[in-house]
Amino acid sequence: MFVRCKRNKSGSTSVQIIDKSSGRYIVHQTVGSSSDQQEIDRLIKKGKRIIESNGGQTSIPFQRSQELDFIDTFLNSLDAMNLVGPELLLGHIFNDIGFNAIDEELFKHLVITRIVYPVSKLKTTDYLMKYKGIDVSVYSIYRYLDKLHQEQIDLVKEISFAHTLGILGGKLSIVFYDVTTLYFEASDEDDLRKRGFSKDGKHQHP
Repeated sequence: MFVRCKRNKSGSTSVQIIDKSSGRYIVHQTVGSSSDQQEIDRLIKKGKRIIESNGGQTSIPFQRSQELDFIDTFLNSLDAMNLVGPELLLGHIFNDIGFNAIDEELFKHLVITRIVYPVSKLKTTDYLMKYKGIDVSVYSIYRYLDKLHQEQIDLVKEISFAHTLGILGGKLSIVFYDVTTLYFEASDEDDLRKRGFSKDGKHQHP
């Protein structure tokens, strides 16, 4: 159990004792509510005493300033963080497509990072270091991209084509079209066809 402060629509703050059981959060007891900060602090202390008297676990502070301090203390106590979700999900898809045939670990990291966190190459190095513990310079990425273009691009295309062909049952159709200056013009205006923006300056036509 822990103490939670919840702001009501009326502007007052309700102090509650929350119990988590079977993955659900249940209001065990409402200690009281107030809009006065001193009274709220008193209610929080009262809630903590109730929890301690019932043999419950240590309460977690949920006031904004206390919450931030708690988060800072927790994060500062960590030696490292490792984001494993994208690797577990997208890494499996990456291998299932067949891209693991490319013998270059950096290629996999760049592909997954591009999907999860599509930023500049410099920011990519920050992401890899912070969440994967991978120390790679932006110059290493540039050098690898040169290698990818010169030595591995044909293999990437072959793997992509083979996988696409497989999931489409061996039949592949491609349509190319340019919508840069495409527009539809009608002689009469109705509920669907209305006057509007025109890149060609024909604003007077539906």
